[in-house]
Amino acid sequence: MTAGPTELSYGLAAFLGAVQGVAEFLPISSSGHLSLLQAWLGIDAEAAGHSFNIVVHAGTLLAVLLVYRRDLYDIGRGLVRPEEVPWARKTFLAMVLGSLPLALVLLPGVEEWVVRMEGEVRWIGCALLVTAALLAFTHRRKTPTDEVDQPPTPVNAGLIGLAQLLAVVPGVSRSGSTIAAGLALGMGRARAARFSFLLSIPAVAAATAKECLDLVTSDVAPSFDLGPFLLGFALSFLVGIAALRLLLELIERLGMLPFVPYLAVLGLVAIIVG
Repeated sequence: MTAGPTELSYGLAAFLGAVQGVAEFLPISSSGHLSLLQAWLGIDAEAAGHSFNIVVHAGTLLAVLLVYRRDLYDIGRGLVRPEEVPWARKTFLAMVLGSLPLALVLLPGVEEWVVRMEGEVRWIGCALLVTAALLAFTHRRKTPTDEVDQPPTPVNAGLIGLAQLLAVVPGVSRSGSTIAAGLALGMGRARAARFSFLLSIPAVAAATAKECLDLVTSDVAPSFDLGPFLLGFALSFLVGIAALRLLLELIERLGMLPFVPYLAVLGLVAIIVG
């Protein structure tokens, strides 16, 4: 007799929410970590697992909104009064252009493919190795000291958006791929990190809104307990605030290289163990 799927208990939800809070901002792929843990723990990705991933991503989105609240306020003010915040409209345009590639996720079958990938441990391991390679490659580049609040050019914003699109694959880090792309395009570490996290706001907000809409419009009532979901949301938010501030310090001082050995080891373990 085969064992049934593992129930998403409060303890597991708290643990996975904390993992999301750490892994979302460190360039180690939160989706990859959640998918690996859920696969190894026996949580069904097509049931509660995928929906839980969206919920805890919303928690870390709230952390980004809190940490970057001043930047967002300045962007909003600059859209109305551009003479007061000269960089605001260019930043807003860069965020729009960087978000456009994610429209490809709406193509038929893409979301179903992503959900299936969340249960493919060996493929997630390969994706983690891809993230490690991206971080290692861009670490070798010289990073200038530039104005943190200056947005990338429209072309570079689109290229960073394409890098963000790669992160729909579980195991490819969203922050890692976008920061690496920014560094490869000649941006400084702090500037690349700032734009990466500003770019995450429309991406995660859209994914969260879509998941909520699917739940509201579905004819089938959710079969999972909302309590663990709320706990996972809270833990991902609280841990995410600390992790985001930690990453901003680490990336400025050490760059991305310290994360490469960890990703390489985890990726190889996932490929070997399955």
